[in-house]
Amino acid sequence: MKRLAVISLLLLLAVAAVAPIGSPAFAQGRQTWNGTWAGGWNAGTGTQITFAGDDFISIYWGDDYVSDATGVVSPDGATATIHWSGCEALLTREGPTSARVTVRARGHSPVSFPLKKD
Repeated sequence: MKRLAVISLLLLLAVAAVAPIGSPAFAQGRQTWNGTWAGGWNAGTGTQITFAGDDFISIYWGDDYVSDATGVVSPDGATATIHWSGCEALLTREGPTSARVTVRARGHSPVSFPLKKD
């Protein structure tokens, strides 16, 4: 029985040596929204959304930058929500450089399309 325990311990140490704890195999890590995200231009609903880290900076929507927009990122970084006069945009992370935005504007049907990080 001791021999099995020693062999198991040696195998565990060998695996730990090959894949250190700091490697991507052990730590996926929380991604920030840092950068500029854009999309929807081909459908006539283009947007450009900019973050500095997880701080919302600006949104371009409806052929102009929105001056009264405010935004917040969820604690886990999976989503971001932006509000402005009569509108809400929900961004959902799909990958390191891809997301989906759904924009709801009062009096209009929701619009949803993919975003890519520039």
